[in-house]
Parts: sequence; C-alpha cells; structure tokens
Amino acid sequence: MKPEHFIGGQIPNITFGLLKDGEIQAVDAQMVFSHRKVVAIGVPGAYTPVCTEQHIPDFVRNATKLKRSGYDKLICIAPNDPFVLERWARELDPSGKILFLSDGNLEFARALGLTAELPSLFLGERCERFMMITVNGKIQNLRVEPNVLTYSCTRSEDALAADDEVCLI
Repeated sequence: MKPEHFIGGQIPNITFGLLKDGEIQAVDAQMVFSHRKVVAIGVPGAYTPVCTEQHIPDFVRNATKLKRSGYDKLICIAPNDPFVLERWARELDPSGKILFLSDGNLEFARALGLTAELPSLFLGERCERFMMITVNGKIQNLRVEPNVLTYSCTRSEDALAADDEVCLI
C-alpha cells in the first residue's frame, strides 16, 4: 500500500524503543501521538550525512519556532538501535528538544510502506526520509523525499507551511 493511503488514518499500533537511564523502554506509538499535534521526521540512519548535517540540525534550530506554531511534540524516528540513537541524540540535540525513537525493527516504517532497500549505500533496508504531521494520533500530512539523499520537502519550514498534500511518494 502506498503511503498516501494512510492520510487521515491512525498511527500504527507498534512499539518504539527508547534508551532512558541505561535501560531500554518500550514506547507505545499510539500513546506518543495521541492528544497532541506532532511533527515526526523519519530518517534512514543516525550518523548518515544528510541526517546529521542537515535534517536534525534544522529541526533542532527551529524547535522553538515549531512549538510556537502549535506543535506539541517533535519526534525523530530512526531505524537504529536505541543505544546508537541515544548517543546520536545527545550529540545533535543536547537540550532534548526532539524525542528520538528507535524503529530498529522497522515496524513503524513497514506499517506505513516507508521502507527502502539501500544496498548501494551498504545500508540494507532502512526507513525512507519523511515528515509526518499528526493531530490526535491521525495522520494529517505525509511528505516523502524522492530518495534518502534528498532533503527538499521534509524541512522544518515545510512543517511550518504544511498543508494536506503529499509531497512525493
């Protein structure tokens, strides 16, 4: 099923991983997204160049502006294990403006049809680069980059100007 089929639907009923105080915690996706307006960005991997140098820094830099515009929570979803993700989050977002959640088993990405095979980059199966806006657990907007190395429609400015259109699937 194509990602645009999920517009208006509920967040998948899956569990993310989160490392907190040295312990892995299971985080219910529906609980994280319910009763709030959320902008979630999906990235193909921690420490990859576009994610580390552009995507995450852009959202960290504009976190206050995004929250002032009405977003209650900013989330980064990555296919890495919780240990790597926690370390990467500390490096890029030391003040904790973004909640970094591990989709290490790709349950979330697969449920929404947002996986990509990236053998030429030696990444295997990963998450597409996307931006999703949800309100009370319902997907209102979903933008997917044409490939994981592109950063053109999933920027913080796109979240600030979001409408109900899908960017590119």
